[in-house]
Amino acid sequence: MKKDPVDGLPVVGFAGSSQLGARPGTDFSIGEDGNVRLDGTGMSVVPHWLDLHFTRIPKRLKPIFPGATGRNTTSCYTMGEGPFQRASSGVGLELIPDEDKTPVEHGVIAPSEVMSSDQYQKALQNTRPLWRIDETLP
Repeated sequence: MKKDPVDGLPVVGFAGSSQLGARPGTDFSIGEDGNVRLDGTGMSVVPHWLDLHFTRIPKRLKPIFPGATGRNTTSCYTMGEGPFQRASSGVGLELIPDEDKTPVEHGVIAPSEVMSSDQYQKALQNTRPLWRIDETLP
């Protein structure tokens, strides 16, 4: 995600895939009632930055990840400790791992209750202080 130059935390927004937020119609769907659908879609996350697609890993990390081609204006962030498994990750949010692969390589932070798109974005934004840069090897 893009790093805020003032506090080093992720930049909030949903105009692109490198911000703390989710893109309506791309990352999550909206129901006929105008609320976010509780269909297991949401903001994409991975268990470790090494699980990111090589285009998302900043080029400056080529010494660690030789195929990295991502923009150096982004950083690799982590939130939370422990296993990458289904769990609450904030008020109204939950981590939903894709369980079709072992080991799990991807998941989403999705709404856990009915809410509007604006409420979902706000819930994601409220996780901002919990994110920290982690570009280390396991």
